[in-house]
Amino acid sequence: MAESVLPLAATLARIRALAKERQLDVDEILNVEALAERTGVPAGLTAALLRGEEFADPTPDEAAETVRLRAAHLYAASRDTDGRPYAVADIAAAIGAAPWWVNQLVSGGKVPHLRHCAQFAAFFGREAAFLTDTPAQAVNRALQPAVQSLNNGSGDLMADLMDQYGLVSISTRGKALTRTQETLLLGMITSMLSAEEVR
Repeated sequence: MAESVLPLAATLARIRALAKERQLDVDEILNVEALAERTGVPAGLTAALLRGEEFADPTPDEAAETVRLRAAHLYAASRDTDGRPYAVADIAAAIGAAPWWVNQLVSGGKVPHLRHCAQFAAFFGREAAFLTDTPAQAVNRALQPAVQSLNNGSGDLMADLMDQYGLVSISTRGKALTRTQETLLLGMITSMLSAEEVR
């Protein structure tokens, strides 16, 4: 994602305007629980940000606490290919850190040193900013795929996605999607495929 992203207030205004224009359910796009899960920002704080409340920049202690909480959230919310939590030893080996350090990080304990945090985030397919963004930055970052999909093309969202990435089909497991669900799905897939193109 480019760093020239608009501030959260502008992102929210854009989403609300486009959702209204396209007759989409803005509450489904700005789902507090889903955003909290994707960002690691507590639901109450996410809801306040979506209402337009602003907060002071965090102190260094608050920023360190954010890293600890987001790392613990990322670990708790992630599963390996067998559906189990990742083994601390496997994470440690992959990122070149001591198992005790990874254990402290995933348990929400004190972070001894931040030098492995970028590798830790990358292990779970995230940017280091996932751990260090302010709550407003984190929510704003999570909303960018929705903005991209709302800004997208012809009005036939699935056709646009399939044309753009050369996909043959998209399965919804027999369930018809609402227009809002199509928009959210398009944003999620676009975000994942765009990240793969960068690798």
